[in-house]
Formats: sequence, structure tokens, C-alpha cells
Amino acid sequence: MMEQIFQSLEAKIFIFFFIFFRILLFIFIFPLFATVFIPDKIKIALALVLALLLTPIINFDLPKLNNLYIILIIFFFEFLLIFIIALIFRFILAGIQLGGELVGIQMGFGISQTMDPISGFSLPIISEFVYIIFFLFFFTFNFHHYLIYFLFESFQKIPPGSFLLTENLGIFLMKKGGLIFTISLKFLAPLLVFMFLIYITLGILGRIIPQMNVLFVSFPLTIGLGLLFFGLMLTFFPKVITHYIEQYFKILGVVFK
Repeated sequence: MMEQIFQSLEAKIFIFFFIFFRILLFIFIFPLFATVFIPDKIKIALALVLALLLTPIINFDLPKLNNLYIILIIFFFEFLLIFIIALIFRFILAGIQLGGELVGIQMGFGISQTMDPISGFSLPIISEFVYIIFFLFFFTFNFHHYLIYFLFESFQKIPPGSFLLTENLGIFLMKKGGLIFTISLKFLAPLLVFMFLIYITLGILGRIIPQMNVLFVSFPLTIGLGLLFFGLMLTFFPKVITHYIEQYFKILGVVFK
């Protein structure tokens, strides 16, 4: 009887260890949490709390831990799984950042830079503004709850030691890399057309009124009208964000197959 209790306790300890390791990797790698202003001790404590909460309700078959070599291989594929999940989300963030940067260039803010508190790097001001709005909407729409549920489901569908990087998965990830350009172009297209019409109008006015300094007039005009139209574009931003975040979780469903 005591031997069975000790065996069950030993199995639960190993299950807790693997749960804690995957959650810790997720918090340190996933873009939402891998920020410079969150101390590492807070990240470790958060991973520990989540692991303690999930351990009683998660049960999976432990891989055969015969030697250290097998354990290291399991750790490597655990890292690879979380890296792929974070990479797909990074595609969406990069598309939004690239779209914001291109919008800023069209508006005349191509040179202006600001410090990003999330990554610690310098980014164009419009790109950083859109980036922060994305994070605010992400938590406002409670998509972080989906991430917690995803962690729970990941242990049911891909328990530790069962993930393998196949050729089809690699091709699938390469194709999804095109999300960067798709999102940026969709985000840029309305403002690009609007700014193109402004430039055409200024060119026509320059031909009709040669005395007018078109270069002098174009700077405040493009910035003012660009900011106005950019503000109107932000009203559609939640719908765009919701669409691509839902698409992200659908992509994760493909990865889990």
C-alpha cells in the first residue's frame, strides 16, 4: 500500500516538473510575457503558481526517463514546441509593426523613433503606438484566457516527449511567415490610397498655381490629414485584431494535430 502511494507521489512530482518546465518556457519565450520590464523572479513565480494549479487536473503518460540523454532530448523538443507557438504569434506582431512603420513613413514620421518598453529597442513612433494598442486590445478582449486554456490543452494533445518536428509542419510554418506581409499590406492599403490621392491633388495644384510652394504646404498637410485618417482607421483595428488572433488559435489547432 505504501509502495503504491510513493509511486503515485513520484509520478505526480514528475508530472509537476514537466508542467512547470513547459509553462516556464512559455512565459519566458512568448512575446506577451517575454518583456524586459517584468522581472525574472515574477515570471518564475507565475509559472510556479500556474503549474501548482494545473497539476491536480492534468494527467498524462510520463515518457520513459531511462537516462539523462533522453531527458535532454525531451527538454529540447519542449523548447521547440513553445518556440514554434511563440514564432507564429510573432508573425502577427511583426506584420502589425511593419504596417505601422509603413504608415508612419507615408505620414512623414519615418525618422521619428521611440523606445519600446516591451522589447527595449527603438521603434518608429507609429509602429510603437499600434503595437501598444494591440496589446491593450489583446487583454481587453480576454484573449489571455485562451492562452491559459491552450496550456491546459497542450498537455492533453501533446504531452511531454511526444512532439516531433515533421516536414509538413516546417512547410506549414514557412507558408505562415507570409502573414507578416499580408497583415502589413492590409493595414497599410487604406492609408496608402488616401495619401496617394493627396499627392496627386498637390501635384495638380502645383501645376495650376505655380506660385504655391508645394513642398512647404505638403509637410503639414500630409501629417495633419494622415493623422486624421489614421485615427479613423483605428476604429476598424479591433475587428482586424480579433480576426488575426482567432486565426492564430486556429493555426495552433493545426500544430496540435
